[in-house]
Formats: sequence, structure tokens, C-alpha cells
Amino acid sequence: MISGWTLRLSAAFSVAGALLAPAVALADWRDSFSVLRVGVMTGANAIYRQAQLEPFRLYLEARTALPVEIVPMPTYAALIEGQSSSRVHYAVYSATAFSSAAAACGCVEPLAIPAAADGETGFHAVLIARSDGPIRSLADAKGARLALAGPDSVAGRLLPMKAFEAEGIVAADYFSNVLDVADPELALTALLAGEADLAAGWSSLSGDAAAGYSQGSLTALVAEGGLSMDQIRIVWQSPLIPFGPHAVRKDIPGELKSLLSDALVAMAGEDPAALDAVDRSGGRGFVSADAGLFAPTDALVAGRAAAPR
Repeated sequence: MISGWTLRLSAAFSVAGALLAPAVALADWRDSFSVLRVGVMTGANAIYRQAQLEPFRLYLEARTALPVEIVPMPTYAALIEGQSSSRVHYAVYSATAFSSAAAACGCVEPLAIPAAADGETGFHAVLIARSDGPIRSLADAKGARLALAGPDSVAGRLLPMKAFEAEGIVAADYFSNVLDVADPELALTALLAGEADLAAGWSSLSGDAAAGYSQGSLTALVAEGGLSMDQIRIVWQSPLIPFGPHAVRKDIPGELKSLLSDALVAMAGEDPAALDAVDRSGGRGFVSADAGLFAPTDALVAGRAAAPR
């Protein structure tokens, strides 16, 4: 027969075990997670960029109570490989690099994206025509001269080309000439100079329209006095393309994901120096993100992977 004392003792151990379980679980993942490795694309200036990022590193270390190591990567391709192979747990990506990482391993998820000073969390690719010309849509642009930015420009080439593909348009056949320029600002300059009839660019499409909106290739030219918005019309725009996310491997502990996400969202109020270190555009801070935001760049990456070599 089990005595009352034995039952009371058993109950006491059960209660104690229940109280200690969360602490034990916490200790378990911290014991096996000795350092958080954060991968950042630094190009050739790894030492300089690591020094710039020190306030950000210290902030994450304080918020997670884990040692944090910045791992410099020369290219986004190297960063994607590093996160896919678990050499880094956390990565700072562009939108297309994140979609490429998701396509490569299916092992990443976004935590947060930066917000610009105006609160916007992304941008649109746009096609721009002169307001005194006949082009009001892609259907009107057959035979036009098109100015596009370089081969890796998301807004200045890749997204417009994806839009042409969706409409069954083969650019080399549809347009009378495709003018290749270095960036979207030069594409717009070619349009205004009469060297092109249609130009690819990017814009927030928010804020004061007369000022060229709050940011983008139009904004800079208006500010410089080189463009008045009544000179142009936007004939096509892409869905919103989010700014590049901070992303983690899906297999890191859930509590750590929450700590990191909360830290990013709180950073602007808690540590402006850390925010400036990691987002040098003078933005407003970070907002939470989910993978669905990246559908446009996911489609872009999938299309490039499927294209014949």
C-alpha cells in the first residue's frame, strides 16, 4: 500500500518538475547554441564593415544573452551558401537574395524588414513614358525605344522583363530598340533627352507626387531640378517589392527567433546607434515580416532558374 507520505512526496516532485521544466528547456538550447553567427554581405571591405556593425552586434548580444559573431561574406551567393550549410544562422539579405536562399534550401524564414524614413517597407518597379507622347500602357509601346538598367537591376530590368513575359511580349521583337544604361536614373535621363520612349525605374509611389514621391529614381531628378512630374506618366507598376529582410534558419530554437524578432522591432527606440549601424539609409526601424511578402521576388527567382541556359 502506498502511504500518504509517499503520495505527498511524489506530488511535490511532480510540481517541482513542472516548475523547472521551462528552465531546463531554456538551458538545453542555450547549452547547445554557444554563438549566434550573423552573415553579412560586405564585399571587399570586410574589416571596415565589421567595425561599422559593432553597435548592432553588441545590441543583439545584449538582447539574446548569447555571444554574437559577424561573419563577413564577399557576395550574396556566398551568404546564401553559408546559411544553407548552417555556417551562419542569421543573414541580412536583399529581397531577391532572400528568395534565392529560400529556393536553394527551403531552410530560411524572414524575421523583419527595414522601414524607410517615410514608413514605407518596399518599392515598386515602374515603366515611365513622356506625358506628351502616345504611350499610356504596354499595349501602346510596340515599336517604342526602351531604356533598361543593367542585367542585375531588379526594378530597372528584371521585373519589367517579367511583366513583358506575362504579357507575351518578347522585348527584342516588340521594341524597336533596347537601350542598355547603367542605372534607372540614366534610363530616365535618356527618356527626357529623347533617346528613349519608355524607361524602367523604381519608386515608393507614396508621398508627394509633385516631388517625385518620397523616394526613387524620380525623386532624385525632381530634387535636382532635372524633372518636373508633369513631363512624365507611369504606364505600369509592379507589386510592392519589400526591402531586404533579416532572415534566420528555420531550425534555430523558436525562443531565439522570438528574441531576435523582438530585438529588431524594438531597435529604433532602444538603440538608434545599432539601427544606424545596420541600416545606414536613415530608416525608421524594422517591422515584422512573413515569407508571403516575397512572392514577387520568389516568382522572379523561379523564372530565372527555369530560363534556358
